[in-house]
Amino acid sequence: MRETADLARLDLSDEECARLEPELDSILEHFKALSELDLEGVEGTASVGLQDVTRPDVPQGSMDPETLLARAPRERDSHYQVPRAVGGSE
Repeated sequence: MRETADLARLDLSDEECARLEPELDSILEHFKALSELDLEGVEGTASVGLQDVTRPDVPQGSMDPETLLARAPRERDSHYQVPRAVGGSE
């Protein structure tokens, strides 16, 4: 596990390596089981039949700025007023 962590450039402690080793072993066992499947004649797929569910990108008009500002919890000088994200006061 230590070698795998080093190759992946993971800074793991010895305790973390010991805890994760059984999980990695389990994952590798699943891959081993998959590699032993007989897939002769099975075509690969790039998708499973999902369709694009997005709408067309069509320009539309926007709402009136005054209407939008009227919905703002706080407004100052025709702008939304929001709390500072880092330190300080509003």
